[in-house]
Amino acid sequence: MAKSDQSTIEAIVALAEEIGRISPECADKAMQIVDLARGLATRPDRNTIQDALEADSLENSLSDVSARRTADDVARALDES
Repeated sequence: MAKSDQSTIEAIVALAEEIGRISPECADKAMQIVDLARGLATRPDRNTIQDALEADSLENSLSDVSARRTADDVARALDES
C-alpha cells in the first residue's frame, strides 16, 4: 500500500473517531467507518499468498519454488500499487 493511501486511511479513521466522540448518537456509524477504513489497510502477506498458491498447486502442479516466486511477485505488485 502506498504511503499516501495509508495516510488517507489514517485520516479517515481519525475523523470517524472524532465524529463518534463529538456526536454520541453517531458513534455506531462512526465505528463502522473505522472498521471499513481499517479493512482497506489490510493486504495479504507473502505467506498467505504462498499458502493459497500451494493449495491451488495440488490441482495445477505448481512447484514449491514456483509458488514462492509467484507469491513474491504478487506481494511486490501489491506493495507497488
